[in-house]
Amino acid sequence: MRVKNFLFQSFAQFFFPIFLVLFFIASVIVFIRIAEVTFIIKIGFFELFSLYFYTLPTMMFFVVPLSFFVACVLSLSRLSFDYELPVLFALGMNPKEIVKIFFPIAFLATFSLFILSLILIPLSDLSYKNFFEERKNNINVNLQAGEFGQKLGNWLVYIEKNKKDENVYENIVLLSFEKERGLIFAKEAKIINYLGVMEAILSDGKVYRLEDEEMLERIEFQKLILRNSVGYISDLNLGVVEYWRQAFYPNDKQKKVLRNLAMYILISLFPLVSLFYFPLLGIKNPRYQKNWTILQIMVVVAIFYGLVYLVANTLPLVGIAVLPVVWFIFGYWGYKQWISRYY
Repeated sequence: MRVKNFLFQSFAQFFFPIFLVLFFIASVIVFIRIAEVTFIIKIGFFELFSLYFYTLPTMMFFVVPLSFFVACVLSLSRLSFDYELPVLFALGMNPKEIVKIFFPIAFLATFSLFILSLILIPLSDLSYKNFFEERKNNINVNLQAGEFGQKLGNWLVYIEKNKKDENVYENIVLLSFEKERGLIFAKEAKIINYLGVMEAILSDGKVYRLEDEEMLERIEFQKLILRNSVGYISDLNLGVVEYWRQAFYPNDKQKKVLRNLAMYILISLFPLVSLFYFPLLGIKNPRYQKNWTILQIMVVVAIFYGLVYLVANTLPLVGIAVLPVVWFIFGYWGYKQWISRYY
């Protein structure tokens, strides 16, 4: 029991700092992505954090297995180079006991990842899409004067001045490279939303439209209305079961859902099927071996995630069954070859 608590304490000393660092990095990336949304629609402070919380399951799903694997290996590596594991082995402890000690927390990590990936991530993903659907149906356009790269439907927009009235702008320029290729100048524009249809009401302007490669048409107008119907997302009301059922019958999202299903299952199994990699990479002889543990961790993680990406995009159903078994067998073989026979 004391050895078990000793190993858990060593594991915790690595897991929580690594988890917090990776979680912080992931949070910064998410906030940057959310900030891009504010270039198109206005969202309040609480809505900003609502979007952030919708992404929490996805962040946790990718941060937890990495943190767990790194913490398990580094904790054993530190104990090895501090001569604490060699002392335990000299007193009769077997490396197999380390595997047995780490098995419950590896199982718990895998179980938690299954809950995150198969239940919480689909629900949060649908809630995230539902948020944008509601904001589109009650759109509050956030165009800023003097800024380039802003979009209004299929149009790139530049405005010179915001009026005091909300969604009313002066001296607006719109450019499109879509089917309605053209350039529009207007002295005033008002952006409104009616039943999910966004309207830009332009006043006193000119339209330059390219009819073919050689002819440019110019049109002057007193009033011009551009309409853009907000697309409806068909799977907003799906439950978890219906969400994953899309992977098993022909539909426009089958390939994407099947790929995500394979990727989520394989990454969820990562802590459990990597059980023998912990002693394989972490147990060292401090007198004869150099501390290349971090480099070895990077290589092993890169190989596993590379295989996951490969099978998820090529043979997802076969990969779900084959990859965990092959990965586990290879880890067990390495453990028997380089750890079990010497300790």
